[in-house]
Amino acid sequence: MNDNANESGESIKKTGKLKTLAKALGVSIKIKGPVSIIVSLLGFPAALIPVWLAGLLRNLTDELQALTGGGGEAGAALAVFGGLVGLYIARMIINFLEQFVGGMDGIKIRTYIMRTIMRRKCDVRYKYIENYDDFQKRVTFAEEHTGNTMAESMGSIIRLMQLVVAFAAASFALWAVSPVIVIVLYVTSLPAAVLAYFQQDETFHNRAKWMEEGHLAITYFNMIAGAGYLLNGQQEIRHGGLFEYLKKRWREITDDYLEKKRRLTAKHVKYNIAADFLRSGVYVGILLIAAWEIYRDPYIGLGVFALVYALSGQLQTVTANTFVGVMTLAQDIPYMQEFFYLDELEREPRGEITKITSGDIVFENVDFAYPKSLEGNSTTSPAPDVLKGINLRIKDGEKIAIVGENGSGKSTLINLLCGMHEPKNGTCRIGGVDVSRSPGATRDAVSVVFQDFAHYEAALRENITVSDKNRVADDAEIMDLLEKINVADVVQEQPNGLNEQVGTFADKSNNLSGGQWQKISIARAAYRKNAPIMVLDEPTSALDPIAEALLYKNFASLTGGKTTILISHRLGITAIVDRILVFKDGRIVEDGTHKELMSKNGVYTEMYHAQAKWYAQ
Repeated sequence: MNDNANESGESIKKTGKLKTLAKALGVSIKIKGPVSIIVSLLGFPAALIPVWLAGLLRNLTDELQALTGGGGEAGAALAVFGGLVGLYIARMIINFLEQFVGGMDGIKIRTYIMRTIMRRKCDVRYKYIENYDDFQKRVTFAEEHTGNTMAESMGSIIRLMQLVVAFAAASFALWAVSPVIVIVLYVTSLPAAVLAYFQQDETFHNRAKWMEEGHLAITYFNMIAGAGYLLNGQQEIRHGGLFEYLKKRWREITDDYLEKKRRLTAKHVKYNIAADFLRSGVYVGILLIAAWEIYRDPYIGLGVFALVYALSGQLQTVTANTFVGVMTLAQDIPYMQEFFYLDELEREPRGEITKITSGDIVFENVDFAYPKSLEGNSTTSPAPDVLKGINLRIKDGEKIAIVGENGSGKSTLINLLCGMHEPKNGTCRIGGVDVSRSPGATRDAVSVVFQDFAHYEAALRENITVSDKNRVADDAEIMDLLEKINVADVVQEQPNGLNEQVGTFADKSNNLSGGQWQKISIARAAYRKNAPIMVLDEPTSALDPIAEALLYKNFASLTGGKTTILISHRLGITAIVDRILVFKDGRIVEDGTHKELMSKNGVYTEMYHAQAKWYAQ
């Protein structure tokens, strides 16, 4: 496998702003329902309503002026007035509909974005989950900032198109009165647009730069007062009297973070006030221009003044909103690119849907190196190999123990077996199926207890049965399984048995201990009935010696006839397996039974004697 750093992110950034906007518009239209699309289309003729209103206001003023002079007709004035009222009502209805569907569309877009983020975290290549190409930071940025900005931007694209229609119509109507008015309005609206552009750009870069500081402040707060922080952490804080120390650290980080945000906000507010003052002052000048035109040519009537009064304010608003909208949208493109970066990352290959029934495992000439960005290596030198020249055959039904020092490559081998990573060289096959080509099928064939197992905020039943969603088992069958593997006590201790809600957010605050959670993770792996392979990566790290002994006593009940790979630092497990693999520096340095390896007087013997001495003390 070739790791092309940043290939997905770079491809997005090279796409171009117009293509990104077109894609965002396509997503927005796709998400909108028929009602929303109809309302959006109504918004285009509705954009002309201010011009029509201004024209009718001009006519009404002229009709009233004629009536005052004795030459007009009351019926004509009433007809114009009726038209004004009708247009006002139409605009109110359309504004209401736009606000309503806009709110609904915003919810839909945010939901779509969050759903996409969740989906991508579950189907991208696993190297990204381990923070390749700063994936985790970019996901956090997308969750905190991109969602709202994308929702606003994607909704604003169509609104901006409607503003362009209103802008063109108002400009044309006022140009007929005085081109100077139109030009002045354009020019005085530019500062606000330019400010919006640079403020959005500054905000985007500062959000990315300050995000870690903000999270650090939140982390310190959670350490002191967060409901979800670990109990043992709270115990240590209270026991050591660390509140003042942690509060000081939190205050330092928070004050610095907030001061930076305050300075940026104050700067933006001052510039915006100046831009608004410029636009407001110019508005008076525009009315003077209209009065001058009427003075020069009284025959154009007071209706022109009414038209300019109504339409110049509208054009000023529309011009400013159009310019600001264009500038803001241009600066929102980086947010969109961050989202589309996530949406276009490399996916795991689906492969053919294959049912693997054999637990036969083969590694052939496998080398593996983590992507450099995971190693924190910014140089051009290749990342070091974590696994080197692994050749291994595990027969169907065989029980294997893998031992070795930390960092020797044991868990990396399991990650390759489960399709989390791909070999740099060589192949890994389960039941004859290449894991890299069909990771989904191979994962169906492997039941695993990982070192970092999940805690599901749900009933105990779901925590156990979630591993095999297609299997239906009654309570008696589940409890019989738990009895066989000596973990039934976790369920029996609960008032509601399998129906007990557990986790941090359970109604009764019934969170399990570390050992209890580990027992549930073992039960979850055992419940998966048709997987021909079982992997146990440090399955007893949180168990007391008695619970560990009971688990291994019924090892056969746990694993049955499945191919089993057991990883542990405790060499007591070697008595219950057929074969032992000893890892060192990414290689298999010894392979054999306990008796065979002890006779070699090598790495395994040294480890065994070291542990025997430790237990004897």
